[in-house]
Amino acid sequence: MNVIFLVACCVCLVVARQQYANTAATPIPILVDQRIPIDQLGGYGFKIQTGNGIAWQETGAATSKSGQYTFTHPDGTPHTLSYTAGVGGFHPVSDLLPTPHPLEPWHIEQIRFAESQRAAAASASGTTAV
Repeated sequence: MNVIFLVACCVCLVVARQQYANTAATPIPILVDQRIPIDQLGGYGFKIQTGNGIAWQETGAATSKSGQYTFTHPDGTPHTLSYTAGVGGFHPVSDLLPTPHPLEPWHIEQIRFAESQRAAAASASGTTAV
C-alpha cells in the first residue's frame, strides 16, 4: 500500500513539473535605475523605469515623501498615481481612484437633523456634543 502511495506521489510531481516547465518568465529589462543615496538628514530619491512600461519615482526626507508611479492595465488603460506621505498620512491623487457617491440634498438634511438631535440630547444631559 505504501509503495502505491509513493508511486502516485511521484507521478503527481512529474505531471505538475511538466505543466510549469513551459511557463518560463521572460526577463523584463530595467531601462532606468537612478538612486540618490540617503543623506545625513534622511533624504533620498530614486527613479526606476522598466521595459514593460512601469515607472516609479520617489523623493523623501526623514518624515515625508512624495512620488509617482505609472503603468498600463491589461485592458490598455494607463494608470498614473501621484502621492505624498508624511505626518498627515498618505494622500494619493489619481483619476482612477474610487470616489464616494455625491450626497443628495435629503442626505444632507438627514445629517443636519441627526446632528441637531445629538446636540439637543447632549444639552439635556449637561454634556457637550461630540
